[in-house]
Amino acid sequence: MSRSKDYLTIEATSSDQLFTDSNGGLRSSRFDDIYYHPGQGAEESQHVFLAGNDLPYRWLANGQETPSKDHFVIAETGFGSGLNFLACWQLWRDSHHHIAADQAPRTLYFYSSELYPLSSAALIKSIRHYNPFPNLATELLNRYPDAIGGDYLIELDTDTSFPVVLVLLFGDSSEAFKRLEYYPKGNPNDQNHSTIASNFNAKSGTNHRGLTVDAWFLDGYAPTKSPDLWQNSIYALMAKHSAANTTVATFTVARTVRDGLSKHGFAVKKIPGFGRKREMLTGTFEANTVTTLTAIPQRKKVRSDLSNCYYPGTKPSHNFGDKKRRATIVGAGIAGCCTAYQLAKRGWQVNLLDSHDEVASAASGNPRAVLYARTAQHRSAMADFHEAALHYAQQFYPQLGDCQLAQGLKGMLKLGESLPDELLNAHPELRSRRNVNVDQASELSGVATRQGGIYYPQAGWLAPKVICQALSGTAGIKFIANTQINRLEKKSTAWRAHDQQGNAFDSDIIVITSGHLSHQFEQTAWLPLRFMRGQTTDLAATTESQKLRLAICKEGYSTPADNGYHSIGSSYSKDNELALSPQDHLDNIQKLRASLANNSDWYRQLEASQESLASLNGRVGFRCVTPDYLPIVGPVAEKNDFLKRFNSLKKDAKKTPEQRAVSHCGLFVNTGFGSHGYTTAPLAARLLVAQIEATPIPLGDKITQAIAPNRFLVRQLIRG
Repeated sequence: MSRSKDYLTIEATSSDQLFTDSNGGLRSSRFDDIYYHPGQGAEESQHVFLAGNDLPYRWLANGQETPSKDHFVIAETGFGSGLNFLACWQLWRDSHHHIAADQAPRTLYFYSSELYPLSSAALIKSIRHYNPFPNLATELLNRYPDAIGGDYLIELDTDTSFPVVLVLLFGDSSEAFKRLEYYPKGNPNDQNHSTIASNFNAKSGTNHRGLTVDAWFLDGYAPTKSPDLWQNSIYALMAKHSAANTTVATFTVARTVRDGLSKHGFAVKKIPGFGRKREMLTGTFEANTVTTLTAIPQRKKVRSDLSNCYYPGTKPSHNFGDKKRRATIVGAGIAGCCTAYQLAKRGWQVNLLDSHDEVASAASGNPRAVLYARTAQHRSAMADFHEAALHYAQQFYPQLGDCQLAQGLKGMLKLGESLPDELLNAHPELRSRRNVNVDQASELSGVATRQGGIYYPQAGWLAPKVICQALSGTAGIKFIANTQINRLEKKSTAWRAHDQQGNAFDSDIIVITSGHLSHQFEQTAWLPLRFMRGQTTDLAATTESQKLRLAICKEGYSTPADNGYHSIGSSYSKDNELALSPQDHLDNIQKLRASLANNSDWYRQLEASQESLASLNGRVGFRCVTPDYLPIVGPVAEKNDFLKRFNSLKKDAKKTPEQRAVSHCGLFVNTGFGSHGYTTAPLAARLLVAQIEATPIPLGDKITQAIAPNRFLVRQLIRG
């Protein structure tokens, strides 16, 4: 079966595909071209892309743009060795280090595409070859992902008022930039012409139809070496995501590039180039001068764009000046605590409500949680989301400030699985995972395992209660216990949450993070949620079992002993029994035995433990699951309006809708994480907060749409 071109396997550039040429330049054997000017890559980047886009002036205190925007967006074709990003990051730091600490925060968003990403080993080789920014390069390398999925988020300088958000979009640039947030208007299926000037607000130069890029870096290999990168499809996407005064810079003055940019609204000019290059190009997007563009003939039928079905409906109106922004979060599990944390870090005053007397008292409250890694046979929306989420979580927990919170992230073994050959062929130098045989698995884990498997060195286990307490203890969050919310009410421009005791909580927004109870409200009753019972077992440690050093998973999981017990689990059933089940204890023990060698002491000891099942302790929780096993994250739509607004999808699912979705303004949901909440909730909360604040979405829209609540309404219409 053929796969969508959106989810082709990404092929990494390995370290042996980089070599030093006779001039001292770092060269790609794939394209027979250099990455940067030998010995002067930083100076070249500063001249061509930073100065070419006038960034030093635009970022200084006297720059016109500084007071009016709380973020600046750069998009780049060709991440390569990351040198342009490092130079840009350094300039961002230098431009803001002198600014007072109480000045309003400002964020740099850097979106970069790459068809053949460097492996970590190749990036190390590049850094060793030339390293003008050693401290920044080390930080980038520590967070750099294996390019297994398409989208990755890296957050840097998060402890400052001027953080940097790096979004890596792997794959062909034209496909990558199609993943940038964008909402079409009119009829984009009409291929005779498209109006660009209508995209923009003439006064503010703001594009209200998705992500607006402030500066473009057109990098990559020369047009003669990599012609696919320099196509009209790229320039058209640039125009969609540009506004008045958006700039562009590139090292090449090739006629096809000049003409392509000019035809798509950029006024370009030649200026002196760097080194031996006599000239380079800079340009400015002049939206008001663009009327219509004749479309390029399409050989293939254009796919429908359903982005308008996922329009978040939020505007940059949550800037209340001196007024504190207020949020109510209903549910204090890992989803609620992550959401509260992300909002509080951005200055919101958060009421975190829960019906229990402590955070993480329901499904999120098991003694241990596994930061669960998974490797899909092929890429998909689900696979890409899990890859992005795992990578983000591995950065997120260690950054919380207490090293004890991440003490269990010392590795995880997924027994009985192996990495697909297709993945290994495309990524011969994986850092985030590797296949291990049974002897290696036993050596890594400290106990004799029955099989080999996949080793994930940066995954592991977490202590859920401690994590949620740390998150909810962030300044700006008030935890209100024993509060059962039973009704939500829209009051003019605010929301009111009513509890069973007659108390009311007013706020600008409400986020529902109540697990399988998230559809208990009138506004969310249409969400397709159900519960799945799970039971863990507290298993007494033995001399043999205490040798277990890391989390092992197969059909179930076991974590290393803590306070004399292992946490093992977890069962899956549809019943709603609250009492501990001896049969579930037995099932958990059997799953653990299936991971261990038959001749091991621990395996034999587990046989004896089955004789006293009724005396075992454990915990019962009810996971929230969805029909497609992906979480539900985003604004809550008005169901009846949505079905009416997009009724045309019933007759023609290939037609691009002209109207946009309407949501209950200020009402959001973040739920449905199943058994992977501690892996996926941190990224989900980050994406949700971007939607709440109407700031750039720090991933591609294939992922945000895959987890959006509205996906179920779209499917209802299309499938009837």
